[in-house]
Amino acid sequence: MSYRDIVVHLTLDPRNAARIQLAIGMARRFGARVSGLYTVPPPNVPYYMGEYIPTELIQKQMDEAQKASVSAHTEFMSTCASAGIEHRWLSSELAPVEALRLTVRASDIAIVGQPDPSPADPSSIPYGTDVLPHELALQAGRPVLAVPHGGPVAEIGRRILVAWNGKREATRALHDAMPLLRSAETVHLITVGPERKGRTLLAEITEHLQRHGLRLETAIVDPAGQKVGTALMAEAQARQADLVVMGAFGHSRLREMVFGGVTETILSGMSLPVLLSN
Repeated sequence: MSYRDIVVHLTLDPRNAARIQLAIGMARRFGARVSGLYTVPPPNVPYYMGEYIPTELIQKQMDEAQKASVSAHTEFMSTCASAGIEHRWLSSELAPVEALRLTVRASDIAIVGQPDPSPADPSSIPYGTDVLPHELALQAGRPVLAVPHGGPVAEIGRRILVAWNGKREATRALHDAMPLLRSAETVHLITVGPERKGRTLLAEITEHLQRHGLRLETAIVDPAGQKVGTALMAEAQARQADLVVMGAFGHSRLREMVFGGVTETILSGMSLPVLLSN
């Protein structure tokens, strides 16, 4: 297995360039094509003011969105051409999760951005991206690579932390990340908390991965009263990982927001890319 078709999500977002560069790096490594999928944001009209908004204002927003789309298209095409990789441009007026869900069915992996975790103006978050990484991972059937909102993103995959709990989602993520894991300098296979009855033993998955030639370090980590997601990110930082691989766990979005969850904790506080799969 390799990544030969990569989709990168673009929209009215200043972080487009970071995602494009990450996609180009992966395309060079795996000989892949990069598809830039631009989702055109609709006019920003509060539901309670819809009938009072002048049509001229709505038209102005639509014109600005179209202008931004043209600018993003030019940047994407020129950047990919300069990098010498195969590429194509796609555009959709669907919500980002829906547009990507349909496109990634015929691709190997999707690269998306983390929404701003603490926006000064919540209305500035591009349409539909506030739930993008988690919801797409739950629906796509393909791996989703989420890129943190802040800070530069270097090439990923030298030191990878894999969150392992023996469940189906973790198994799927582990094997969806195999192209990156095979070429990593070190793979840190981490279980948080004691192994419980019903979990696949860490020793069993270690033996399996060693048969794939992975250079492994394994550990069972005591969360010491922290949330599992917080403990995992602390381990990633301590081990100087440049990528976290984990299953996308979740029930309803509301339940995740109210009670918290490993996926929600990591996606809200991520400082390095996270590969999610369900």
